[in-house]
Amino acid sequence: MRKRKIIFLSLLALGVWAIIFRADLQRSFMNLLVVSELLNFEQQGWLGKWSSAPKVMEISYPGPKGTVKADLFLPQGNSKRSGILLNHGVIDTGKDDPRLKRFAEILCRSGFVVLIPDFKGMRSFRIGPSDIDEVQMAFTYFTSLKNYVLPQSCGLFGFSYGAGPTILAACRPAMRNKVRFIIAFGAYYDLKNVLSFIASGNFEFEGKRYFRQPQEYGKWVFLANNLDLVVSTEDRSILQRILQAKLRDEKAPTDHFIPLLGKEGKNILALLSHSDPSQTEILIKNLPPAIQTQIEALSVAPVMNKLHADLILAHGKDDDMIPFTETLRLARAVPDPRRVYVQILRSYSHVDPERQAMTVKNLINFYLPEGWKLFGLVNQLMKYRQAPS
Repeated sequence: MRKRKIIFLSLLALGVWAIIFRADLQRSFMNLLVVSELLNFEQQGWLGKWSSAPKVMEISYPGPKGTVKADLFLPQGNSKRSGILLNHGVIDTGKDDPRLKRFAEILCRSGFVVLIPDFKGMRSFRIGPSDIDEVQMAFTYFTSLKNYVLPQSCGLFGFSYGAGPTILAACRPAMRNKVRFIIAFGAYYDLKNVLSFIASGNFEFEGKRYFRQPQEYGKWVFLANNLDLVVSTEDRSILQRILQAKLRDEKAPTDHFIPLLGKEGKNILALLSHSDPSQTEILIKNLPPAIQTQIEALSVAPVMNKLHADLILAHGKDDDMIPFTETLRLARAVPDPRRVYVQILRSYSHVDPERQAMTVKNLINFYLPEGWKLFGLVNQLMKYRQAPS
């Protein structure tokens, strides 16, 4: 069957379900249009025919480390709207990533004002406690744009490792009563769990154990992020050479570097290559103190009891960078279970969509169930287009 025909049949079935189970037909129609764009992400679909293109403005504002550039996406019309601050996460293209711009356009066409700041640290594969400050200042600036946004109806959207500082910022005393909602896709709960996974492939939740081959790339992102915190200049230099070799080719031989390393460098590589998850805590305690401090500062687990915002969570079941069980832990830790909505998706890996052949069987077993999950996520988000009563 042709792709467009299958998408049409999927949306038709979802539309029937929406009419049966959702009272707000207008919102259900908008949900279907947004889902159609997400299922057919590479090209503009029906949402583009039912909505006007957003106005995009490049702006700047004062950040904690200097001027920050950002893109502001505005729906057509003069009315004030709910807003979403979109954190691009650890990606070298930052706010200029084409996929991010496409996603911002979809959110904007659905009725939100969207701000995408360019976070230089995360853009250069550096993520640290200062990024929490970056998110907080960006949100404070965003909610000050009262000609465009409803300050009491703004939220945060974070992807992958960028979701950590996003949630941490929302839990701060100055922020927790100002952030109405958070959407986190592929997020983590405790970085110790993630480090255990990227090294060994093992993960668990509520007594159930899993294994998935992790991306090697995750190890080298961790090393790149913490390289500056290695005390020994000699070890730092050797680790930099290992990192460069692995980023060029994950299969590049690097064993010849290991005898050249001191204790500090060997301890870092031991953490990134261990196979027994019961050893993770011990190996983390062998890391340089500054790296241990950063791991603790970026873990979300200790602050979840301070979260006031509603939380929408999604995670790819086959994620090979951050295991989906981290999102389940986030959901479990929310103080009020009524304020969290979670979906584990087969249609996404890490943050990129996965597709299956367009057949009737896959329509029934894959596209319709996954479309319904996306519909539920979009429906939750669309509730925030209206100001709180």
